[in-house]
Amino acid sequence: MSYVDNGSRRTIAVDFDGVIADYDGYKGPGVLGNPRPDVLEVLNLLHAEGWKIIIHTTRGEQEVADYLREHGVPYEEFNSNSDYKTLGIKPVADVYWDDRAFCYSGDARKDIESIRRFRTWSGRG
Repeated sequence: MSYVDNGSRRTIAVDFDGVIADYDGYKGPGVLGNPRPDVLEVLNLLHAEGWKIIIHTTRGEQEVADYLREHGVPYEEFNSNSDYKTLGIKPVADVYWDDRAFCYSGDARKDIESIRRFRTWSGRG
């Protein structure tokens, strides 16, 4: 885990669309979903516990910075982690919280059917 490797805080990278904000497909720049109260509550709890929160999204910081401030979303960095430098673009984190993520089980042959059936939480209706 990154915090063990470099003595930093535990870190979570949180996706914007579909986790922080409701999402039912891209509607254009600046069209942002309503904040998810359950996610805001948990992010505030993690922040109070000392976790470093990184916003990890394909949207630009300029597009969502006002939204994050307006809705009181705690975060330290945007699409980067200055505690743990890499040569790539993915910020190092202990946890990646994303509505489109699938957790590798350790055996890809067992994962393939779950990957084929995967739906985001909002697409499971």
